[in-house]
Amino acid sequence: MTLSTRLSRLSHWTTIEPLALVVGMVSDDLPQYGAVSNQLRLEYLPFALIHAALAKAPLAECVISPLVADQFDALDLAAELGRADYAGTYKVIIPALPQPEIIRRELAQAASGVKVELIQRAPH
Repeated sequence: MTLSTRLSRLSHWTTIEPLALVVGMVSDDLPQYGAVSNQLRLEYLPFALIHAALAKAPLAECVISPLVADQFDALDLAAELGRADYAGTYKVIIPALPQPEIIRRELAQAASGVKVELIQRAPH
């Protein structure tokens, strides 16, 4: 799917259907164990389109990403969400970490006004 096709799909979004923007992941990467509500419509997009996606769907309920992806990390995305004045929830999929609260605090600091949630990836 082309980038313009992804963005045009967002223009059909309505306030009735809650939306989550999934950045830097494909559907197979997203944990299916309650981390994301089944009532959310998931739209997958690359990091480069986050500002355009938020412009098309400014009331997106949440943004979801891995802690580290090929083109960005969660701190990069948190900073962009802060620049875009995003006011939703940022959910970050993390591996098992000894002190995840440190990461949550740093991400929240980078994206003031954004609620940051960490979701531990299920062990394989």
